[in-house]
Amino acid sequence: AAMRITDRLPHGMVLCLGFYTVCPGTDQYVLGTPLFKSVKLHLDNGKQVLIQADKLIGERYIKGMKVNGKTYTRNFLTHEQLLAGAKIQYQMSDTPNKQRGTQGSDRPYSFSLE
Repeated sequence: AAMRITDRLPHGMVLCLGFYTVCPGTDQYVLGTPLFKSVKLHLDNGKQVLIQADKLIGERYIKGMKVNGKTYTRNFLTHEQLLAGAKIQYQMSDTPNKQRGTQGSDRPYSFSLE
């Protein structure tokens, strides 16, 4: 699926891609479960975002993730990462990976932590 998007990604669209906005006013998109095995976004700036998931049916937990070929432990993506173009690869599982994304720096912004 190819879509043309502009500055901010519409909320309903990003829900299906495996990430979504939670806190208005931040540049972070929290990770979730992608609903497509592969999606390519063509950005207005000429860059592309490729999102891939190895499994979908019954696999709702992120076992591992790579962004631009490098292991990625954060539980969010930034708007800048997406605008720069990215290859996002989800490795899904039917059980949660309790070792992934556990560091303080892996957490998205939360007003409740201030």
